[in-house]
Amino acid sequence: MILVVGAAIVRHGTVLAARRTTPPAAAGRWELPGGKVDPGESPGQALAREIDEELGCRVSLERWLDGEHPIGPAHVLRAAVCRLVSEEPTAGTDHDELRWLGPEQLDDVDWLAPDRPFLGELRETLLDGEALPGGNVGGAVRIGDTVRRPTGPWTPAVHALLDHLHAAGLRAVPRVHGLDARGREILDHLPGEVVDVDTELLSEARLEDLGRWTRELHDSVRDFRHPGPWRFSAQDRHDLVAHNDLGAYNVAFSGDRVSGVFDWDVAAPGTVLFELAHIAWTTVPLFRPIPDDVAAGRLALLAASYGGPTATEILDTVPVRVRSVVDGLRAGMRTGDRSLDRLAALGEPDRTAAQLVAFDERLPAVRALLVRH
Repeated sequence: MILVVGAAIVRHGTVLAARRTTPPAAAGRWELPGGKVDPGESPGQALAREIDEELGCRVSLERWLDGEHPIGPAHVLRAAVCRLVSEEPTAGTDHDELRWLGPEQLDDVDWLAPDRPFLGELRETLLDGEALPGGNVGGAVRIGDTVRRPTGPWTPAVHALLDHLHAAGLRAVPRVHGLDARGREILDHLPGEVVDVDTELLSEARLEDLGRWTRELHDSVRDFRHPGPWRFSAQDRHDLVAHNDLGAYNVAFSGDRVSGVFDWDVAAPGTVLFELAHIAWTTVPLFRPIPDDVAAGRLALLAASYGGPTATEILDTVPVRVRSVVDGLRAGMRTGDRSLDRLAALGEPDRTAAQLVAFDERLPAVRALLVRH
């Protein structure tokens, strides 16, 4: 039997399918691109050569999928999961169309018979997705143009909120597309740049737009009501539903404008001051020492762009807000909330508690400077 190798090229939780042009019996049907192993070649070498020749790109082989399947009386097909490591693939003489398929789209094309037995294992590989950076809670992966996240009792309320915001026309909010085969929520993947405020400052233009966006959010939810349950709800009942975690790690920017806001799991009835205090802590940022005059100026900018509470009111709410975060994390970890494992590995909530102690010492100086703004 002559060995033929096929490449399941995986990117962002999708696999590349190629539509054949020849021979006539296979034309118009789809396959994992590849070809015959030449004498003296290993299967991996043949796979790399065939993909370079057919698609004009390079791949790295990760693992072989289970099994070998016959192609007529003289050939047998093996397939391997590969990652794209160079140029975007382009269709050659053997194929007239390439398509990236997610796990839910694998059955949308007419696969050649030898490729079909690999689809079950390949579907599970695609469902693993690609882990996403940013955010403070683990478990989010990208699959194509979607993000998959674990769900909980709070998910119906969050989905109702996102549907409401989408209908209201609020920018940078992901749409909900139901649940996947693993019971995870399916949301839009919102591209953009996430700024690491541990090492750099968010530009003033971006901070200003985040303040404006937060006001747009609060204006959009003033007529929204939902009984919950919500996650980490405040004991005091509030009518305004807030995001409650508007840190820079949960916001993407395109240019100077907010283009994506993530991690809506802790959205719940809250207050304007708590929302703005969290932005001040995480994104001005106040959690790490920056010059007092810079902190005061950026607080004033945040307050002005939102158009509500004063910068001093926001500043004085920060310690209360941060203590509520520390208490909430400790409570969640005591009850075994596995979604907080990522934060625990980073030393939370003790790290934030220590940062708050240091901030309390700086707060009077920043407050004094705000009087001059």
